[in-house]
Amino acid sequence: MILQLLYCLHHFWFCLNKLCRKLFVCKTPINIMSLATAHLARQRMQRLLRTTMCHLSASATVATERTDSQLLTPDDYAALLSPEQQKRCMEKMRNLPAFPRPKSLTPNGRENLSASVLIALCQERGTDEISLLYTRRSRHLRSHSFQISFPGGKRDESDASYVDCALRETEEEIGLPRERIQVWGEARPLYLPRTSAIVPVVGVVADFHISELRLNWEEVEEVFCIPLHTLMAPKAARHTQFRSGYSGPVFVVDQYRIWGITGYLTHLFLHCLLPPSLLPDSLKTNIKFVRPFKIPPKPGHHHSDPSMAS
Repeated sequence: MILQLLYCLHHFWFCLNKLCRKLFVCKTPINIMSLATAHLARQRMQRLLRTTMCHLSASATVATERTDSQLLTPDDYAALLSPEQQKRCMEKMRNLPAFPRPKSLTPNGRENLSASVLIALCQERGTDEISLLYTRRSRHLRSHSFQISFPGGKRDESDASYVDCALRETEEEIGLPRERIQVWGEARPLYLPRTSAIVPVVGVVADFHISELRLNWEEVEEVFCIPLHTLMAPKAARHTQFRSGYSGPVFVVDQYRIWGITGYLTHLFLHCLLPPSLLPDSLKTNIKFVRPFKIPPKPGHHHSDPSMAS
């Protein structure tokens, strides 16, 4: 219906424009008032068409945003935080599959260490939305600076558990008190190549607003939240292929690119949190690694046969 109306307006403007041109080139005397009226009508029609196109563009944008946000309803948000879903999610987190280690990656000393991260489900203040909280590592750090991660770090001797480690690191990095976090539990340790063993800890932060955080600028450059429905949108799902022999999930949202270990943890957690009825097709796809093209060896040098010499 809208397209038909737009076509009619465009056709009417085209005819009016053609009429005005004929009036300007006509050799017979014409009524100046009629010419001015036609020219004014032409200008009004141009403004009307521009306004209509702007409204159509804005409507299309709103429709796209609604499509993404409607992936989860208020009832879905409530169900995701229910005791039953909490139990189901943590059972899956405690039975995560082992990471398939590529044969080309040999162990190193870092793999003897252990660390813990917090996957925080933030209930946004004033809405029903649930977001995941991420940080961007500080520029002052020697390794992985500016990369996106979950709050957390290496476990100290003073930490009573991996939960204690995740809560301590979170408070040190972004100033979120441990009293604000309702801990669901800890997952099975993940043994990943060339890095510390990581234990994800899941928790809920109710009535959350990002303004309550106090960043430690020596460790954290930025903190931000991404809604669940945005991470579930098909346009956010990407992947990265590594030369060592495996592929990893990536989430691209605006200027944020969540990849590596953080992308892998995000992918695993969404599979554990979302029931099958809510899991989008973009997260069900198993990415197969495509082996890189091997350049054939250079041919050997040609040596002339002395017997063939003249």
